[in-house]
Amino acid sequence: MKGKLLLVAVALFLPLSIHGQVAKPAAADAAPDFNRYELYAAFAYSGANQVKGSSALIGVNVGAQAKLKKWFGANVDFGQYGNSSGVAQPTVTSFLAGPEFYIPADNLTGFFHVLFGGEHTSYPGEKPGVAYAYAVGGGFEYAVSRRFSARVAGDGIVASFVDDPANQGFSPHSHVNPRATLGVSYRF
Repeated sequence: MKGKLLLVAVALFLPLSIHGQVAKPAAADAAPDFNRYELYAAFAYSGANQVKGSSALIGVNVGAQAKLKKWFGANVDFGQYGNSSGVAQPTVTSFLAGPEFYIPADNLTGFFHVLFGGEHTSYPGEKPGVAYAYAVGGGFEYAVSRRFSARVAGDGIVASFVDDPANQGFSPHSHVNPRATLGVSYRF
């Protein structure tokens, strides 16, 4: 009888001892304490220094971010600018992507990015139609809630366009167009 009782006790408590030996998941396996993805939209101001006689351009800027770490991620950025008040009335489209670095704080996050891509200017005589462009800049986001934040940013977008159609855009001259944005972002 004692042998059967001992066998039943071992059969009941053996699974508990095995359960106690299973390793707990590491803290790295837990969900991150920050939102990995973000979409943003903003009103934007951009210069159009590549077109003579144009003034500031007003438009929109949209993009997406993916954070790989709390301090590092990637950014894809698209901008459409027009509505110039100058003699010339060009439109500029930019499409850029690149790394972004973050300086997180409680409700305020600073960021710095270097983006690469292209820029298109639609104005007669501008060559090339699409030029290589890059932007260096940064800004701040203030978290209004867990999901929404206000965003302000600034960049210098460097691109090369020429007014001489015979040159076909092989110009050593680059133009730096300042860009400023003010908008909102949604994190998930």
